[in-house]
Amino acid sequence: MESQTNPDPESTEPLVTVGTITAAVTAVLGLLVAFGLPVSDDQQARILGVIAVIAPFVVTFWGRRTVYAPATVARLLRR
Repeated sequence: MESQTNPDPESTEPLVTVGTITAAVTAVLGLLVAFGLPVSDDQQARILGVIAVIAPFVVTFWGRRTVYAPATVARLLRR
């Protein structure tokens, strides 16, 4: 796992970015339904439910790859 030993100094607010993308996907689904995508209310609720369950896992996975705990940074700086 290369990213755990070499923090990216150019990385900025990765969790905000992922949260924004998740919100955008939800909004796009809502727009597609509003403009005629043939999805019933039940199907739309189930799709949004799946997004609501999967999104935290995506955010956690992405965040753990790009965000470092203060103890990790301190350990890396001591090398």
